[in-house]
Amino acid sequence: MGKDLHYSIIPFVRRVVENHQAVVSMTLVNDEEFFVFQIERRFGYRSVTVIVSDSYSFGDYEQIIFHPKLSNGGFILIARPEATDYSDNSTHNEVSTGKIGKLLGALNQDDFWNYVQPTNNRT
Repeated sequence: MGKDLHYSIIPFVRRVVENHQAVVSMTLVNDEEFFVFQIERRFGYRSVTVIVSDSYSFGDYEQIIFHPKLSNGGFILIARPEATDYSDNSTHNEVSTGKIGKLLGALNQDDFWNYVQPTNNRT
């Protein structure tokens, strides 16, 4: 667990987040264990700390590891496209967990941790 990601993932995340309408800047925070970003947002929204996780699954153990780094809230980005074992609707202490689509949607509201992705109701 840490920085074991395909070389293209971090540049992709940076590109889509930096081009988001609600984002002013995205700064890499010095951290030896994880990719951590501080995102400054427009519209008077507070900044968001994002930890990029290389986990295939995400449970209580990972929540414990990341909690000290997100004591003021933040977003845990599940960066592996093939990851499936995680809850993308769980929020705890203003911390939200999800993949890139959820992060991009959450950046559009000040209380990003309460963002819920729309469901796909195709029949």
